[in-house]
Amino acid sequence: MRRRSPQPDAGQSAAFTSGPPANRPARSAPRGSGRASRYDAAQTTDENKNHWAAADSLSPNAANSPHVRHRLRTRARYECENNGYAGGLVRGRAEATVGVCPRLQLTLPETYSANDADFQRTVDVRLEPDEARALARAVEGRWNEWADATSLADKLRLMDKSETREGEVFGAAFTNPRLDPAGVQLDLKPIEADQCATPELDPTDRDAVDGIRFDRHGNPTEYHFLKRHPGDALSWTAHWEYDRYPAARVFHLFDPDRCGQARGVSALTPGLPLYAILRRYTLASLGAAELAAMIAGVIENPNAPIGDEDADAPEFEAMDAVPFARNALLTLAGGQTAKAFKSEQPSPSYREFKGEVLTEAGRGVGAARNTATGSSAEYNFSSGRLDKLPEQTGYRIRRDRWRRLLLDRLFRMWLAEAVLIPGYLPANLPAPAAFRWKWRWDGFGSIDPVKDATANEIKLRSGETTLEHVAGESGEDWEEVIEQQAREMRLRLKHGLPANPAQPTAAPAATKKPAPDAEPAEEGTARD
Repeated sequence: MRRRSPQPDAGQSAAFTSGPPANRPARSAPRGSGRASRYDAAQTTDENKNHWAAADSLSPNAANSPHVRHRLRTRARYECENNGYAGGLVRGRAEATVGVCPRLQLTLPETYSANDADFQRTVDVRLEPDEARALARAVEGRWNEWADATSLADKLRLMDKSETREGEVFGAAFTNPRLDPAGVQLDLKPIEADQCATPELDPTDRDAVDGIRFDRHGNPTEYHFLKRHPGDALSWTAHWEYDRYPAARVFHLFDPDRCGQARGVSALTPGLPLYAILRRYTLASLGAAELAAMIAGVIENPNAPIGDEDADAPEFEAMDAVPFARNALLTLAGGQTAKAFKSEQPSPSYREFKGEVLTEAGRGVGAARNTATGSSAEYNFSSGRLDKLPEQTGYRIRRDRWRRLLLDRLFRMWLAEAVLIPGYLPANLPAPAAFRWKWRWDGFGSIDPVKDATANEIKLRSGETTLEHVAGESGEDWEEVIEQQAREMRLRLKHGLPANPAQPTAAPAATKKPAPDAEPAEEGTARD
Protein backbone atom coordinates (compact mmCIF):
# COMPACT_ATOMS: atom_id res chain seq x y z
CA MET A 1 0.00 0.00 0.00
CA ARG A 2 1.31 3.44 -0.91
CA ARG A 3 2.06 5.42 2.19
CA ARG A 4 1.11 9.03 2.37
CA SER A 5 3.85 11.50 3.33
CA PRO A 6 3.07 13.46 6.48
CA GLN A 7 2.00 17.06 6.03
CA PRO A 8 3.91 19.72 7.93
CA ASP A 9 2.01 21.48 10.65
CA ALA A 10 1.41 25.19 10.69
CA GLY A 11 4.59 25.91 12.60
CA GLN A 12 6.75 23.89 10.20
CA SER A 13 5.07 25.52 7.22
CA ALA A 14 5.83 28.96 8.54
CA ALA A 15 9.46 27.96 9.02
CA PHE A 16 10.06 26.76 5.45
CA THR A 17 7.95 29.22 3.44
CA SER A 18 8.29 32.90 2.86
CA GLY A 19 4.63 33.62 3.41
CA PRO A 20 1.42 31.99 4.68
CA PRO A 21 0.24 28.83 2.86
CA ALA A 22 -2.22 29.31 0.06
CA ASN A 23 -5.91 29.57 0.99
CA ARG A 24 -4.99 29.96 4.65
CA PRO A 25 -5.34 33.09 6.69
CA ALA A 26 -2.08 34.60 7.78
CA ARG A 27 -1.22 34.15 11.42
CA SER A 28 -1.07 37.18 13.55
CA ALA A 29 2.35 38.36 14.64
CA PRO A 30 3.51 37.19 18.07
CA ARG A 31 2.49 39.42 20.88
CA GLY A 32 5.04 42.15 21.38
CA SER A 33 6.56 41.78 17.91
CA GLY A 34 7.83 45.04 16.46
CA ARG A 35 7.98 46.73 19.83
CA ALA A 36 11.11 48.31 21.20
CA SER A 37 13.46 46.31 23.43
CA ARG A 38 12.67 46.11 27.12
CA TYR A 39 16.24 47.15 28.03
CA ASP A 40 16.31 50.66 29.43
CA ALA A 41 19.67 51.27 27.75
CA ALA A 42 18.13 50.42 24.36
CA GLN A 43 15.45 53.08 24.64
CA THR A 44 15.87 56.45 22.94
CA THR A 45 14.05 59.25 24.68
CA ASP A 46 14.21 63.02 24.73
CA GLU A 47 16.27 62.80 27.91
CA ASN A 48 18.98 60.42 26.71
CA LYS A 49 19.16 60.96 22.95
CA ASN A 50 21.93 63.55 23.27
CA HIS A 51 23.93 61.21 25.50
CA TRP A 52 23.85 58.38 22.94
CA ALA A 53 24.13 60.60 19.87
CA ALA A 54 27.79 59.65 19.27
CA ALA A 55 27.23 55.87 19.51
CA ASP A 56 28.01 54.09 16.23
CA SER A 57 28.38 50.59 14.79
CA LEU A 58 31.75 51.08 13.10
CA SER A 59 34.22 48.21 12.93
CA PRO A 60 37.26 48.44 15.22
CA ASN A 61 39.59 49.45 12.39
CA ALA A 62 37.12 51.96 10.94
CA ALA A 63 36.51 53.49 14.37
CA ASN A 64 40.28 53.70 14.96
CA SER A 65 41.01 55.44 11.68
CA PRO A 66 44.39 57.12 11.15
CA HIS A 67 42.82 60.54 11.79
CA VAL A 68 41.23 59.42 15.07
CA ARG A 69 44.40 57.72 16.31
CA HIS A 70 46.51 60.75 15.40
CA ARG A 71 44.25 63.09 17.34
CA LEU A 72 44.19 60.86 20.41
CA ARG A 73 47.97 60.44 20.35
CA THR A 74 48.66 64.16 20.16
CA ARG A 75 46.19 65.00 22.91
CA ALA A 76 47.52 62.27 25.19
CA ARG A 77 51.08 63.53 24.70
CA TYR A 78 50.01 67.09 25.42
CA GLU A 79 48.25 66.06 28.62
CA CYS A 80 51.18 64.00 29.86
CA GLU A 81 53.57 66.86 29.15
CA ASN A 82 51.44 69.42 31.01
CA ASN A 83 49.69 67.38 33.68
CA GLY A 84 51.75 65.90 36.48
CA TYR A 85 49.10 63.32 37.32
CA ALA A 86 48.86 61.97 33.75
CA GLY A 87 52.61 62.06 33.19
CA GLY A 88 53.33 60.43 36.54
CA LEU A 89 50.75 57.73 35.89
CA VAL A 90 52.41 56.76 32.59
CA ARG A 91 55.92 56.83 34.07
CA GLY A 92 54.90 54.89 37.16
CA ARG A 93 53.22 52.21 35.07
CA ALA A 94 56.40 51.70 33.01
CA GLU A 95 58.61 51.55 36.08
CA ALA A 96 56.30 49.07 37.82
CA THR A 97 55.98 46.84 34.74
CA VAL A 98 59.56 46.73 33.48
CA GLY A 99 61.38 47.59 36.69
CA VAL A 100 65.16 47.54 36.53
CA CYS A 101 65.11 44.97 33.71
CA PRO A 102 63.61 41.49 33.28
CA ARG A 103 66.34 38.94 34.00
CA LEU A 104 66.87 35.73 32.06
CA GLN A 105 66.76 32.46 34.01
CA LEU A 106 67.89 29.65 31.72
CA THR A 107 67.54 25.91 32.29
CA LEU A 108 69.43 23.36 30.19
CA PRO A 109 68.63 19.63 29.98
CA GLU A 110 71.08 17.30 31.65
CA THR A 111 70.67 14.67 28.90
CA TYR A 112 70.35 15.50 25.22
CA SER A 113 71.43 14.37 21.77
CA ALA A 114 74.08 16.31 19.85
CA ASN A 115 75.37 16.05 16.29
CA ASP A 116 78.98 14.93 15.86
CA ALA A 117 80.11 16.85 12.77
CA ASP A 118 83.38 14.89 12.48
CA PHE A 119 81.78 11.48 12.19
CA GLN A 120 78.35 12.57 10.91
CA ARG A 121 76.48 10.93 13.74
CA THR A 122 74.31 11.72 16.71
CA VAL A 123 75.70 11.17 20.19
CA ASP A 124 74.01 11.26 23.55
CA VAL A 125 75.43 13.80 25.99
CA ARG A 126 74.93 13.65 29.73
CA LEU A 127 75.81 16.57 31.97
CA GLU A 128 76.14 16.70 35.70
CA PRO A 129 73.66 19.08 37.36
CA ASP A 130 76.43 21.49 38.34
CA GLU A 131 77.84 21.42 34.82
CA ALA A 132 74.44 22.12 33.24
CA ARG A 133 73.91 25.00 35.63
CA ALA A 134 77.37 26.41 34.84
CA LEU A 135 76.63 26.33 31.11
CA ALA A 136 73.30 28.07 31.67
CA ARG A 137 75.02 30.73 33.77
CA ALA A 138 77.52 31.34 30.97
CA VAL A 139 74.72 31.92 28.46
CA GLU A 140 72.90 34.20 30.92
CA GLY A 141 76.10 36.19 31.36
CA ARG A 142 76.45 36.72 27.62
CA TRP A 143 72.83 37.84 27.39
CA ASN A 144 73.30 40.30 30.26
CA GLU A 145 76.38 41.76 28.57
CA TRP A 146 74.43 42.26 25.35
CA ALA A 147 71.44 43.77 27.21
CA ASP A 148 73.73 46.30 28.90
CA ALA A 149 75.48 47.16 25.63
CA THR A 150 72.18 47.84 23.85
CA SER A 151 70.53 49.65 26.84
CA LEU A 152 67.70 47.14 26.67
CA ALA A 153 66.15 48.21 30.00
CA ASP A 154 65.89 51.86 28.93
CA LYS A 155 64.31 50.87 25.62
CA LEU A 156 61.76 48.63 27.31
CA ARG A 157 60.68 51.38 29.70
CA LEU A 158 60.51 53.85 26.80
CA MET A 159 58.34 51.45 24.78
CA ASP A 160 56.09 50.83 27.78
CA LYS A 161 55.48 54.56 28.23
CA SER A 162 54.74 54.96 24.53
CA GLU A 163 52.35 52.01 24.53
CA THR A 164 50.35 53.47 27.42
CA ARG A 165 50.37 57.05 26.20
CA GLU A 166 49.88 56.49 22.45
CA GLY A 167 48.12 53.13 22.49
CA GLU A 168 50.78 51.14 20.67
CA VAL A 169 54.48 51.00 20.01
CA PHE A 170 56.69 49.20 17.52
CA GLY A 171 60.17 47.77 17.69
CA ALA A 172 62.39 46.68 14.82
CA ALA A 173 65.28 44.23 15.09
CA PHE A 174 68.32 45.32 13.11
CA THR A 175 72.07 44.80 12.93
CA ASN A 176 74.01 47.53 14.71
CA PRO A 177 77.62 47.79 13.46
CA ARG A 178 78.53 49.92 16.48
CA LEU A 179 78.25 46.89 18.76
CA ASP A 180 81.18 44.58 19.46
CA PRO A 181 82.01 42.80 16.17
CA ALA A 182 83.15 39.77 18.14
CA GLY A 183 79.73 39.41 19.73
CA VAL A 184 76.07 39.62 18.83
CA GLN A 185 75.29 42.77 16.84
CA LEU A 186 71.52 42.40 17.05
CA ASP A 187 69.82 45.54 18.35
CA LEU A 188 66.29 46.80 19.05
CA LYS A 189 64.98 50.08 17.64
CA PRO A 190 61.83 51.55 19.23
CA ILE A 191 59.51 53.21 16.68
CA GLU A 192 56.59 55.52 17.44
CA ALA A 193 53.15 54.67 16.12
CA ASP A 194 53.13 57.80 13.90
CA GLN A 195 55.74 56.27 11.60
CA CYS A 196 53.79 53.07 10.93
CA ALA A 197 51.75 54.20 7.94
CA THR A 198 51.07 53.40 4.28
CA PRO A 199 50.74 56.67 2.35
CA GLU A 200 49.14 55.07 -0.75
CA LEU A 201 46.88 52.70 1.16
CA ASP A 202 43.95 51.47 -0.91
CA PRO A 203 40.81 51.73 1.29
CA THR A 204 39.25 48.79 -0.58
CA ASP A 205 42.15 46.46 0.25
CA ARG A 206 40.78 44.02 2.80
CA ASP A 207 44.20 42.57 3.66
CA ALA A 208 45.77 45.83 4.79
CA VAL A 209 45.35 48.35 7.57
CA ASP A 210 47.29 51.57 7.71
CA GLY A 211 50.93 50.47 8.05
CA ILE A 212 50.31 46.71 8.26
CA ARG A 213 49.63 44.04 5.64
CA PHE A 214 48.06 40.67 6.56
CA ASP A 215 47.72 37.29 4.90
CA ARG A 216 44.36 35.65 4.35
CA HIS A 217 44.48 34.14 7.84
CA GLY A 218 44.91 37.51 9.53
CA ASN A 219 48.63 37.13 10.32
CA PRO A 220 50.84 40.20 9.77
CA THR A 221 53.23 39.73 6.87
CA GLU A 222 54.94 43.12 6.64
CA TYR A 223 55.00 46.53 8.29
CA HIS A 224 55.48 49.90 6.62
CA PHE A 225 57.54 52.54 8.44
CA LEU A 226 58.01 56.07 7.15
CA LYS A 227 61.65 57.02 6.68
CA ARG A 228 60.99 60.24 8.58
CA HIS A 229 58.65 61.00 11.41
CA PRO A 230 55.63 62.86 9.99
CA GLY A 231 56.09 65.53 12.65
CA ASP A 232 59.68 66.19 11.63
CA ALA A 233 60.32 69.65 10.24
CA LEU A 234 61.96 68.11 7.16
CA SER A 235 59.51 65.27 6.63
CA TRP A 236 58.34 66.83 3.37
CA THR A 237 61.74 66.14 1.83
CA ALA A 238 61.15 62.38 2.06
CA HIS A 239 57.89 62.65 0.06
CA TRP A 240 56.29 60.11 2.41
CA GLU A 241 58.77 57.41 1.51
CA TYR A 242 58.64 54.29 3.65
CA ASP A 243 60.48 51.02 4.21
CA ARG A 244 58.92 47.57 4.23
CA TYR A 245 59.88 45.39 7.19
CA PRO A 246 59.08 41.66 7.32
CA ALA A 247 56.81 40.79 10.22
CA ALA A 248 59.44 38.41 11.62
CA ARG A 249 61.67 41.40 12.45
CA VAL A 250 58.99 43.67 13.95
CA PHE A 251 57.51 43.76 17.45
CA HIS A 252 54.06 45.34 17.74
CA LEU A 253 52.79 45.90 21.26
CA PHE A 254 49.27 47.08 22.01
CA ASP A 255 46.29 45.95 24.07
CA PRO A 256 43.26 45.41 21.80
CA ASP A 257 39.76 46.04 23.10
CA ARG A 258 37.80 44.54 20.18
CA CYS A 259 38.05 41.45 18.00
CA GLY A 260 39.90 42.12 14.77
CA GLN A 261 41.47 45.35 16.02
CA ALA A 262 44.79 45.93 14.24
CA ARG A 263 45.96 49.24 15.72
CA GLY A 264 45.84 50.54 19.26
CA VAL A 265 44.52 53.73 20.85
CA SER A 266 45.78 55.50 23.95
CA ALA A 267 44.89 53.92 27.28
CA LEU A 268 44.37 57.46 28.58
CA THR A 269 41.49 58.06 26.14
CA PRO A 270 38.67 57.74 28.73
CA GLY A 271 40.53 60.03 31.11
CA LEU A 272 41.49 62.83 28.72
CA PRO A 273 38.16 64.74 29.13
CA LEU A 274 38.39 64.25 32.88
CA TYR A 275 41.89 65.73 33.03
CA ALA A 276 40.54 68.71 31.06
CA ILE A 277 37.69 69.14 33.55
CA LEU A 278 40.14 68.99 36.44
CA ARG A 279 42.37 71.58 34.79
CA ARG A 280 39.48 74.01 34.32
CA TYR A 281 38.24 73.52 37.88
CA THR A 282 41.72 74.04 39.30
CA LEU A 283 42.26 77.23 37.27
CA ALA A 284 38.82 78.55 38.24
CA SER A 285 39.54 77.93 41.93
CA LEU A 286 42.94 79.56 41.59
CA GLY A 287 41.47 82.59 39.81
CA ALA A 288 38.84 83.09 42.50
CA ALA A 289 41.47 82.79 45.23
CA GLU A 290 43.77 85.28 43.47
CA LEU A 291 40.93 87.77 43.04
CA ALA A 292 40.05 87.52 46.72
CA ALA A 293 43.71 87.96 47.65
CA MET A 294 44.19 91.01 45.43
CA ILE A 295 41.22 92.93 46.94
CA ALA A 296 41.69 93.21 50.69
CA GLY A 297 38.22 94.61 51.40
CA VAL A 298 35.68 97.34 50.69
CA ILE A 299 34.64 100.53 52.44
CA GLU A 300 30.92 101.02 52.74
CA ASN A 301 29.22 104.33 53.45
CA PRO A 302 25.48 103.84 53.60
CA ASN A 303 24.96 107.55 54.37
CA ALA A 304 27.06 108.88 51.49
CA PRO A 305 25.36 111.92 49.84
CA ILE A 306 24.66 111.97 46.16
CA GLY A 307 26.56 114.62 44.24
CA ASP A 308 30.07 115.98 44.33
CA GLU A 309 29.06 119.47 45.52
CA ASP A 310 28.32 118.25 49.05
CA ALA A 311 31.06 119.23 51.47
CA ASP A 312 30.64 116.01 53.45
CA ALA A 313 31.29 113.77 50.38
CA PRO A 314 34.25 111.38 50.71
CA GLU A 315 37.51 112.28 49.09
CA PHE A 316 37.44 109.18 46.84
CA GLU A 317 35.03 108.10 44.16
CA ALA A 318 33.24 104.76 43.89
CA MET A 319 35.47 101.85 42.82
CA ASP A 320 38.63 103.80 43.62
CA ALA A 321 41.57 101.87 45.06
CA VAL A 322 42.54 102.99 48.54
CA PRO A 323 46.17 102.30 49.63
CA PHE A 324 46.49 100.48 52.91
CA ALA A 325 49.75 100.01 54.84
CA ARG A 326 50.67 96.60 56.19
CA ASN A 327 50.05 96.08 59.94
CA ALA A 328 48.51 99.57 60.29
CA LEU A 329 45.34 100.81 61.94
CA LEU A 330 42.59 102.28 59.82
CA THR A 331 40.58 105.40 60.61
CA LEU A 332 37.33 106.05 58.78
CA ALA A 333 35.07 109.03 58.40
CA GLY A 334 31.73 109.04 60.09
CA GLY A 335 29.22 106.58 58.74
CA GLN A 336 31.83 104.47 56.89
CA THR A 337 32.48 100.77 57.53
CA ALA A 338 35.44 98.64 56.34
CA LYS A 339 34.76 95.01 55.48
CA ALA A 340 37.35 92.39 54.49
CA PHE A 341 36.73 89.81 51.76
CA LYS A 342 36.21 86.32 53.09
CA SER A 343 38.36 83.74 51.34
CA GLU A 344 36.14 80.99 49.88
CA GLN A 345 38.79 79.16 47.83
CA PRO A 346 39.60 76.41 47.69
CA SER A 347 36.15 75.23 48.59
CA PRO A 348 35.75 72.42 51.15
CA SER A 349 34.74 70.04 48.33
CA TYR A 350 37.78 70.84 46.16
CA ARG A 351 39.93 68.00 47.46
CA GLU A 352 37.12 65.47 47.30
CA PHE A 353 36.14 66.46 43.76
CA LYS A 354 39.73 66.36 42.62
CA GLY A 355 40.28 62.91 44.11
CA GLU A 356 37.16 61.48 42.45
CA VAL A 357 38.09 62.85 39.03
CA LEU A 358 41.65 61.52 39.26
CA THR A 359 40.41 58.13 40.42
CA GLU A 360 38.06 57.80 37.45
CA ALA A 361 40.77 58.95 35.04
CA GLY A 362 43.18 56.35 36.40
CA ARG A 363 40.73 53.49 36.02
CA GLY A 364 41.32 53.54 32.26
CA VAL A 365 44.78 52.08 32.85
CA GLY A 366 43.78 49.94 35.84
CA ALA A 367 45.49 52.19 38.38
CA ALA A 368 44.54 52.10 42.04
CA ARG A 369 43.20 55.27 43.64
CA ASN A 370 46.41 56.09 45.47
CA THR A 371 48.38 55.48 42.26
CA ALA A 372 46.17 57.80 40.22
CA THR A 373 46.17 60.55 42.85
CA GLY A 374 49.76 60.02 44.00
CA SER A 375 48.70 60.09 47.65
CA SER A 376 47.75 57.49 50.28
CA ALA A 377 46.87 60.07 52.95
CA GLU A 378 43.25 58.90 53.18
CA TYR A 379 44.11 55.19 53.28
CA ASN A 380 44.31 52.91 56.25
CA PHE A 381 46.65 49.93 56.23
CA SER A 382 44.12 47.33 55.04
CA SER A 383 42.66 49.55 52.32
CA GLY A 384 46.07 50.28 50.88
CA ARG A 385 46.90 46.58 50.74
CA LEU A 386 43.55 45.60 49.20
CA ASP A 387 43.59 48.38 46.60
CA LYS A 388 46.98 47.31 45.25
CA LEU A 389 46.03 43.67 44.55
CA PRO A 390 44.02 44.26 41.33
CA GLU A 391 46.67 46.69 40.09
CA GLN A 392 49.43 44.11 40.60
CA THR A 393 47.35 41.55 38.72
CA GLY A 394 47.23 43.97 35.81
CA TYR A 395 51.01 44.34 35.93
CA ARG A 396 51.45 40.55 35.80
CA ILE A 397 49.17 40.30 32.76
CA ARG A 398 51.05 43.15 31.13
CA ARG A 399 54.40 41.48 31.82
CA ASP A 400 53.19 38.23 30.29
CA ARG A 401 52.18 40.09 27.11
CA TRP A 402 55.63 41.67 26.95
CA ARG A 403 57.17 38.21 27.39
CA ARG A 404 55.19 36.65 24.56
CA LEU A 405 55.32 39.51 22.08
CA LEU A 406 58.85 40.80 22.63
CA LEU A 407 61.22 39.15 25.11
CA ASP A 408 60.87 35.52 24.00
CA ARG A 409 61.12 36.45 20.34
CA LEU A 410 64.08 38.76 20.97
CA PHE A 411 65.95 36.07 22.91
CA ARG A 412 65.43 33.55 20.12
CA MET A 413 66.83 36.05 17.61
CA TRP A 414 69.80 36.69 19.87
CA LEU A 415 70.41 32.98 20.41
CA ALA A 416 70.21 32.20 16.68
CA GLU A 417 73.00 34.71 16.08
CA ALA A 418 75.04 33.80 19.16
CA VAL A 419 75.39 30.10 18.30
CA LEU A 420 76.96 31.03 14.94
CA ILE A 421 79.81 33.01 16.53
CA PRO A 422 82.82 30.73 17.19
CA GLY A 423 83.77 30.64 20.86
CA TYR A 424 81.10 33.13 21.92
CA LEU A 425 79.04 30.54 23.80
CA PRO A 426 80.48 27.58 25.71
CA ALA A 427 80.83 24.20 24.03
CA ASN A 428 78.62 21.16 24.74
CA LEU A 429 75.46 23.23 24.56
CA PRO A 430 72.29 21.45 23.43
CA ALA A 431 70.33 22.64 20.43
CA PRO A 432 68.52 25.96 21.03
CA ALA A 433 65.20 24.15 20.72
CA ALA A 434 66.01 22.33 23.99
CA PHE A 435 66.55 25.55 25.94
CA ARG A 436 63.98 26.43 28.59
CA TRP A 437 63.85 29.84 30.19
CA LYS A 438 61.87 32.20 32.37
CA TRP A 439 61.97 35.93 32.95
CA ARG A 440 62.42 37.24 36.46
CA TRP A 441 60.78 40.60 37.03
CA ASP A 442 61.18 42.93 39.99
CA GLY A 443 59.01 41.91 42.90
CA PHE A 444 56.23 44.12 44.22
CA GLY A 445 56.97 45.92 47.45
CA SER A 446 55.41 44.29 50.48
CA ILE A 447 53.03 46.40 52.55
CA ASP A 448 53.41 44.06 55.55
CA PRO A 449 56.75 42.16 55.25
CA VAL A 450 56.26 40.31 58.53
CA LYS A 451 52.90 38.83 57.54
CA ASP A 452 54.12 37.96 54.05
CA ALA A 453 57.24 36.23 55.42
CA THR A 454 55.14 34.30 57.94
CA ALA A 455 52.73 33.18 55.24
CA ASN A 456 55.58 32.02 53.00
CA GLU A 457 57.15 30.09 55.86
CA ILE A 458 53.88 28.29 56.61
CA LYS A 459 53.30 27.45 52.93
CA LEU A 460 56.85 26.14 52.53
CA ARG A 461 56.50 23.85 55.55
CA SER A 462 53.11 22.56 54.39
CA GLY A 463 54.25 22.07 50.79
CA GLU A 464 51.71 24.54 49.34
CA THR A 465 54.46 26.48 47.57
CA THR A 466 58.08 26.15 46.53
CA LEU A 467 61.21 28.17 47.04
CA GLU A 468 61.25 28.90 43.31
CA HIS A 469 57.84 30.56 43.56
CA VAL A 470 58.66 32.51 46.71
CA ALA A 471 61.98 33.73 45.31
CA GLY A 472 60.36 34.49 41.96
CA GLU A 473 57.77 36.75 43.61
CA SER A 474 60.69 38.83 44.88
CA GLY A 475 62.39 38.78 41.48
CA GLU A 476 65.14 36.42 42.65
CA ASP A 477 66.56 33.20 41.21
CA TRP A 478 65.96 30.42 43.73
CA GLU A 479 69.17 28.57 42.77
CA GLU A 480 71.20 31.73 43.28
CA VAL A 481 69.54 32.18 46.67
CA ILE A 482 70.57 28.67 47.79
CA GLU A 483 74.10 29.06 46.46
CA GLN A 484 74.50 32.39 48.21
CA GLN A 485 73.18 30.94 51.47
CA ALA A 486 75.70 28.09 51.20
CA ARG A 487 78.58 30.54 50.66
CA GLU A 488 77.50 32.64 53.62
CA MET A 489 77.15 29.53 55.79
CA ARG A 490 80.70 28.38 55.00
CA LEU A 491 82.11 31.83 55.70
CA ARG A 492 80.23 32.14 59.01
CA LEU A 493 81.51 28.76 60.18
CA LYS A 494 85.04 29.73 59.14
CA HIS A 495 84.91 32.73 61.45
CA GLY A 496 83.33 30.84 64.33
CA LEU A 497 79.80 32.15 63.84
CA PRO A 498 76.69 29.99 63.91
CA ALA A 499 75.60 28.66 60.52
CA ASN A 500 72.14 30.16 60.92
CA PRO A 501 72.17 33.97 61.31
CA ALA A 502 69.01 33.71 63.45
CA GLN A 503 70.85 31.51 65.98
CA PRO A 504 72.32 33.60 68.82
CA THR A 505 76.07 33.63 69.10
CA ALA A 506 77.39 31.73 72.17
CA ALA A 507 79.03 33.94 74.73
CA PRO A 508 82.79 33.32 75.19
CA ALA A 509 83.81 31.23 78.21
CA ALA A 510 84.61 33.31 81.28
CA THR A 511 88.26 33.23 82.37
CA LYS A 512 89.17 32.80 86.06
CA LYS A 513 90.67 35.96 87.48
CA PRO A 514 93.62 35.62 89.94
CA ALA A 515 93.23 36.76 93.53
CA PRO A 516 94.22 40.36 94.22
CA ASP A 517 97.08 39.37 96.58
CA ALA A 518 98.38 36.51 94.45
CA GLU A 519 101.83 36.82 92.97
CA PRO A 520 102.19 36.18 89.25
CA ALA A 521 103.66 32.82 88.41
CA GLU A 522 107.14 32.77 87.06
CA GLU A 523 107.61 31.86 83.45
CA GLY A 524 107.98 28.13 82.99
CA THR A 525 106.46 27.22 86.39
CA ALA A 526 102.98 26.12 87.34
CA ARG A 527 100.88 27.70 90.05
CA ASP A 528 99.76 25.43 92.94
